[in-house]
Amino acid sequence: MSSNSVSTNIQNAFEVVRKTYQNIEKLLAELDRQGNELSLEPVLPQFIRWKSDREYNGWLIDSFFKLYQKQEATPCDTENGWKDDVVYAIEISLEGEPVLNVCKYSYVNMESVPKASVSDHWKFYWPLYDEGNFSDITLENGKTKSVPIDEKVSEKYLGLQDVVWKEIDLISITSSNIKEVIFEELQSL
Repeated sequence: MSSNSVSTNIQNAFEVVRKTYQNIEKLLAELDRQGNELSLEPVLPQFIRWKSDREYNGWLIDSFFKLYQKQEATPCDTENGWKDDVVYAIEISLEGEPVLNVCKYSYVNMESVPKASVSDHWKFYWPLYDEGNFSDITLENGKTKSVPIDEKVSEKYLGLQDVVWKEIDLISITSSNIKEVIFEELQSL
């Protein structure tokens, strides 16, 4: 392979990544817009993600979480930025086949959960993927319930009781079916 074709391949690969990120940006904005119409408000204005300067895998973002809570839920007395209610999350994952996970996180005590930050990715990511620290229970309609294996794991993950989630094929989502495919699933968790 000539150096010219290698150069072209690299340029094309990065163009695909840029276009993918552009489409994710549009999807995240539409999620916020439609979520607002359904009385869900973002916990943070931006998505949360894992990034690392030390690990090359952390140079590329391939997992994006948007966190939401019900607008009418009561704010925590501790003024930690959370409401005393469940946390809804939508993860866009590009780690393998592109998927979107709709999730509902339940905590022992939202008052004790620290203020959210864009670097909190691991606190929401690992309960979905760490089979060593979470037991998965298969529910009906393609849903899964992940439960910390013990109190120590629960405490590490902010007092997490459980997370109920469902994986959806990202490619199947269009601007005309976001409400049905994402938000109706999210609210049925």
